Amino acid sequence: MRPFHAFPPVTASKFPEITAAFWIIKILTTGIGETTSDYFVLHGDPVFAVLSGALLFSVALLAQLAVRQYIPWVYWLTVAMVSVFGTMVTDVAHVGYGVPYAISCIAFAVVLTAIFATWFKVERNLWPG
Repeated sequence: MRPFHAFPPVTASKFPEITAAFWIIKILTTGIGETTSDYFVLHGDPVFAVLSGALLFSVALLAQLAVRQYIPWVYWLTVAMVSVFGTMVTDVAHVGYGVPYAISCIAFAVVLTAIFATWFKVERNLWPG
């Protein structure tokens, strides 16, 4: 048996363990994002709703980037705000500017690919932790 100090240090992760509970919560946050976005855009000033969504998304994202470990409420707030603001952006493109969902899907896939490529270039892997 190796001495305790011979084990590699445990690094803090900013992400939860991927379990069934993770996927259940992720699905729920997607539903929350859809309904919250629709509610605020349809029952208020859409421009104010989208700008507020952008601000709250930015605050949540900055909080997630600032923490050094997994803090559940920060992580899941960020996931929820990605869903809310992402729905708003998609709806603005589709309803406001007539961009077909197929086109916005391709555009978002290109952006996501660029984000993953940048992440891999910086972190040298795509798996958190």
